[in-house]
Amino acid sequence: MEYWRWWVVHLWVEGFFEVFAVAVISFLFVKLGLVRVKTATINVLFATVVFMAGGVLGIFHHLYWTGTPTAVLAVGASFSALEVVPLALIGLEAYDTWSHGRATPWMARYRWPIMFFLAVAFWNLVGAGLFGFLINTPLALYYMQGLNLTPLHGHTALFGVYGMLGIGLMLFCLRGMKPQVQWPEGLLRGSYWSLNIGLALMALLTLLPMGTLQLNAALQHGYWYARSAEFMGQPLIHLLVWLRVPGDTIFAIGALLLAWFVLRLWWRPTSDTTATERREP
Repeated sequence: MEYWRWWVVHLWVEGFFEVFAVAVISFLFVKLGLVRVKTATINVLFATVVFMAGGVLGIFHHLYWTGTPTAVLAVGASFSALEVVPLALIGLEAYDTWSHGRATPWMARYRWPIMFFLAVAFWNLVGAGLFGFLINTPLALYYMQGLNLTPLHGHTALFGVYGMLGIGLMLFCLRGMKPQVQWPEGLLRGSYWSLNIGLALMALLTLLPMGTLQLNAALQHGYWYARSAEFMGQPLIHLLVWLRVPGDTIFAIGALLLAWFVLRLWWRPTSDTTATERREP
């Protein structure tokens, strides 16, 4: 079951979604004038090679229990670690261009789609990269796989990359669908920071400390103890579980603000552009 589960994970998530994320963000950043065509092309090709290879070869770092040779495990861990590089490079160049004001004049109209795309690059580096590499090596996986350090990586990578990407694409399309509608900036600002701060609090207040405690228990007493009712029933673990509430609440507020923003686009439209400013990328 575990063997086939990891085939599904790597071929589906790393062999498709990561390639899609890099390609679509590169395309939109080029259209917005944030990234050079050469940079985008190199990173998309690099991402395709790494992800398509890593989707298969990256599986091998999970197979430590099958008697897989050390060299094969090392190849799997190396490819899996490389997967975050292309999107991080795209995000860094886009941020540098934006911060120096070298983008197109109408870029301000696409501020919030760009902000969510930059959040994708950030969480790809932190959630998929840093927290992913934390549990990535075969030796670490032997003790960590299935502990709360695994959902630490999963939460921050899944929503941080694909959730933020979906929101950014939605906002980009909404701007094109209703070019004359004034956007309530306060709602988007509140939603953006609430989603990001809420996600960070989920990770830092609960998943990371709980996973670290479980890892320590696994090293001292065995993996079975780290997942036992005796360990999970401790008062400190219960406290860490309740510490999910602040992050979850802030995150939920961000989702509600985003939903209210979308509804207001149809309920209270007002013109905020001139004919020359309405030209889209």
